[in-house]
Amino acid sequence: MCKVLSGVADIGQLGAGRAIRGRNPVADALGMQDAPILTTSALRRSGIAFLELNCNSRNIGLTQAVREDAFLIALQMKACPDFDLYADGRLIRPQQFEAGNVAIFDLRSNLATDVRDPFHVVDLYLPRTALDDIADDAGLNRVAELRHRPGTAMRDPVVRDLLLSMRPALAARPEETAALFVDHLTLALATHMAHVYGGMRLSRPVPRGGLAAWQERRAKELLSANLNGGIALSDLARECDLSIRHFTRAFRQSTGVAPHAWLVHQRLEKARGLLAISSMAVADIAVDCGFADQSHLTRTFRRAVGMSPGAWRRMNFRPRALVAPLHSAATSFARDTQTA
Repeated sequence: MCKVLSGVADIGQLGAGRAIRGRNPVADALGMQDAPILTTSALRRSGIAFLELNCNSRNIGLTQAVREDAFLIALQMKACPDFDLYADGRLIRPQQFEAGNVAIFDLRSNLATDVRDPFHVVDLYLPRTALDDIADDAGLNRVAELRHRPGTAMRDPVVRDLLLSMRPALAARPEETAALFVDHLTLALATHMAHVYGGMRLSRPVPRGGLAAWQERRAKELLSANLNGGIALSDLARECDLSIRHFTRAFRQSTGVAPHAWLVHQRLEKARGLLAISSMAVADIAVDCGFADQSHLTRTFRRAVGMSPGAWRRMNFRPRALVAPLHSAATSFARDTQTA
């Protein structure tokens, strides 16, 4: 029986803590309509989606044909050598479908498969319009094709590692997955595909400096106002009057980290401050700091600090007499940051 690993989430709605059950033609063709899907609005009209499909059944038979103006990038989580691929009715024998390899499928060729082996894949559904958006954002010629040998998987450590990085988000509850994190991985992966397989070459270098002072201040204001991660990378770039690619690079140049990493740090710093000086319940602190709930805070806090929020509070709680001086110091720090 084919196994569904998690629910379906529309990342554009995650800031409101909602999940919208969607569909994907690849999952539909395999009869896995409830497969976990994360869609992203990282690009204006992209329709990019991540899927994790795990089927332990043998001989599921010939799938429905899929014809979409899109590509499917598939990371093999386990070897799946025994299946046939049909492109516009032409039989293609699969090769090198070993665990860890990556395959590119051109969904414009009316693809169908006759699957006899169990399979487990993490997929990127990449519409051609998304490739257009990447080229337009960079001011480059659009990508028409992704070069590949039909039916042949290959090694690509960059694609493998980026798709593996999406697995926790696919397994998590929708409200725990920040749009900013998914946007960041989406853009990195789609840009890699456009460059390496689409032949997209930079016609001019991206400026090497960081953000201007006003741009850094505005980006941090927006991130701090959206600690739940619901703001899109494209919104941050637009507010700074930059392309997405330029903004992402300049933000890292200015702060030393990617926007999502900066956001997580701010969440944790705010949580530590509240744990140290307030009597708020940990569950309330979690929500106030942009986490989905107490368990989400606890997992993130433990990874970063090495202990639970409750244990950290017991070691670091300040007497009430120190609250006023701490507040004064925090206010001074905030003022200095604003003028930096």
